[in-house]
Order: sequence, then structure tokens, then C-alpha cells
Amino acid sequence: MTDIIIDPENLADAIQDQLELFVQEKVSAINSVGQKAIKNLVKLTKAAAPKREGNYAKAITHTAKPDPVTGLQEFTWGARAPFHRLTHLLVHGHEAKDGGRVAGDPFLQNALDVVLPEYEADMEEVLSDD
Repeated sequence: MTDIIIDPENLADAIQDQLELFVQEKVSAINSVGQKAIKNLVKLTKAAAPKREGNYAKAITHTAKPDPVTGLQEFTWGARAPFHRLTHLLVHGHEAKDGGRVAGDPFLQNALDVVLPEYEADMEEVLSDD
């Protein structure tokens, strides 16, 4: 490692540069962990979604919206139209045509139970002091 000489007048700028580099690396790692988790969630829910006709599972997707200030991405799971309204009914159940009740299918919660512990462990690793 080579010694770097910094004038006292430039110390604040050097510290700022190092902090910006550190934050940029952490934001990139956090976004990468989030991307991995949401892709896994989509894969698991597509595999476990009710397949009465098969079109609902094909509509499952995710979106990523970056925060313009921090650069962190916000990931959202969902289903494309016209199936976007079905998720609540499939998960929580609904009334049947004959007056009975259709039981809910916990496919989404089951997938979350697999993905969230992995996501939390990966996030703790990223945020821990190196």
C-alpha cells in the first residue's frame, strides 16, 4: 500500500470522495440483493400460482423503480392486467357462484416465507462492517 499525502486544505474533499465511493458500493450491493430476491419471488410464485387456466402465472412480474436521490431501487411484485385484480381473491379466497366459499391459496405467503429469510441474511451481510 502506498502512502497518500493530502494537504489539510483538501482533507474534507478526500474524505467526501471516499464516503461517496463507500455509499455507491453499498447502494449497488443493496440493489443487487433486492434484484436477486424479487426474481426469486417471481420464480417461486409463478411455479406455485393456481393454474386453472395457466394465464395468471404468466402475468406475474415485478417492477423496479429507482429513487432519484439515493439510487436505491424499490421492487414491486405484481401481475399484469387483466390479472392484476386476481391476486387478492386467490390469496384470501372469495364467494363462489353457488353461494359457497372458495378457500384461499397461500402461494404468495409460502414464497415469501422462502425468499425473505434469504433476503434478510444477504442484506445483513451487505450492511455489516467489512
